[in-house]
Amino acid sequence: MIIIISYALHMLVSVLFFLLIPFPFLIKGSLLDEPGRFELLLKIYKRIIWVAHGGVIVSLVSGFLLTSSWTTVWFIIVILIWLVLSAFLGMSAKMIRIILERITGKEKAEDEIAKLRFYSFMLMISILSMFLMKFVVYL
Repeated sequence: MIIIISYALHMLVSVLFFLLIPFPFLIKGSLLDEPGRFELLLKIYKRIIWVAHGGVIVSLVSGFLLTSSWTTVWFIIVILIWLVLSAFLGMSAKMIRIILERITGKEKAEDEIAKLRFYSFMLMISILSMFLMKFVVYL
């Protein structure tokens, strides 16, 4: 029964990470659109990223419960990708917080926006790498 619950939680959290994949492209598009849209996008993704931080823990614990061999190369690569993914998730969250503070204070935030675009792009790459590792095991 614990395996079924772990698998369900693992899949549910993976759907959450799918929401983070288009984020760097939405940043670029919202910067070209009306000024208020960028701030709205950041507020929405601030919540999604906040939930994703919990999702990292849930998926890590459920992943440990789902695997039977913790010493395979595949498992070690997955853990390393999770570390990278978690790091870029945290850096993206920090940049969103700083940009929203700058927007509220009517200050310029071009450097922070550039960093957010980079961090969110690397987050997208790490999420896609994680999903790719799901299928590499079967090759």
